[in-house]
Amino acid sequence: MKILRKKSSFLFLAILLMLTLDPTQARSQQGKTLLKVLDINVWSGLDYIGTLTMGEYESAAIREKRYQALVKQIKELDPDVIGVHEANKVPGYAKRLAADTGCAVFQHVGVGGVRLGPIGLPWNLREGDAILVKKELNPEFVCRLQLSGGYVGKWVTFHFADATQILGIRITVNQKPLYVYATHWHASLTDAPEIIEMAKDLVETGNAHPEEYQALLTEIKAGADWRLSEAEKTLNFIQDTAGKKPFILMGDFNSESGSREIQTLTAQGMTDTFAHVNSDNPGYTWDPATNLNQKAHYLNNAVIDNANLMESIQTLDKSLSSRIDYIFAGPRDLIDSGQVTVKSSRVVMKKIIDGVHASDHYGIYTELLVGSP
Repeated sequence: MKILRKKSSFLFLAILLMLTLDPTQARSQQGKTLLKVLDINVWSGLDYIGTLTMGEYESAAIREKRYQALVKQIKELDPDVIGVHEANKVPGYAKRLAADTGCAVFQHVGVGGVRLGPIGLPWNLREGDAILVKKELNPEFVCRLQLSGGYVGKWVTFHFADATQILGIRITVNQKPLYVYATHWHASLTDAPEIIEMAKDLVETGNAHPEEYQALLTEIKAGADWRLSEAEKTLNFIQDTAGKKPFILMGDFNSESGSREIQTLTAQGMTDTFAHVNSDNPGYTWDPATNLNQKAHYLNNAVIDNANLMESIQTLDKSLSSRIDYIFAGPRDLIDSGQVTVKSSRVVMKKIIDGVHASDHYGIYTELLVGSP
């Protein structure tokens, strides 16, 4: 009996010790803390056409199926930090997702049209970005910066074109601050080689006018310049808030890795976590070849014979696979010194559940080891 009581006492003390430890220490690996990060554009399901209301690609029932597929996969991955984009409508969508995943949530409307509180036009648009965090990481809101567009506040919005933003919070890892940012940049045609080549071919074969080609190049450059401005503002914002402390930047950047805007980030000390550990994997997060939502809603209309150059190129652009969603870590000297290690990074949210993909994007999931080398 004494031996039994002694074993019971040891078991009780062991359980008590586990309960009193910092939960992040349970994920410690060789003195470092494992931090799991997920970023996903959850897709509003809107076509962004309309004044009183915007067109919707799917029924409410299908949208709910997608939401449940999203939650199921988030629970399987069990991330500590989640970046969410195209959440519609906020704050309701973000709060529901946080409740269903057991996280704290920080969110802000990003695109709202003309709106006062819940009333506005288009009536079905109140889209935003959010950061969800496990409560044990002691998250705190830091700041928000609007990157482009007209006025977008919590309750009042007034803009007629695209608007973009970046959100910043601070968490505690190994009893030290780590900054987390989420953003969603402007979407427009890219200067992918396939795009330019097709445009040239259409002009050379007489199916498009040279003036259309010049107009196309002008629009492509305007979109790239817009995102380049967002990149520069994003860098300044992070420098002003995080300084030399470790940070994570995640989001839908609508830019491929070779673009000027992404190279601007990496040239200033950000590490593309996926590329860092995947040298030969394209890592498509926008993949019309496999994504059911894209196949059903974007690729069901072939280029029509009488389409102008812009319409033809827009159709082609939607059909190209690309990597436009990222998780960056920095500053780079922390990675070079081993204080932050990219353990793994992969494309996720690719499961078909109940006949649907969770979004028209796939997600990025990165595991970081944070702590002294």
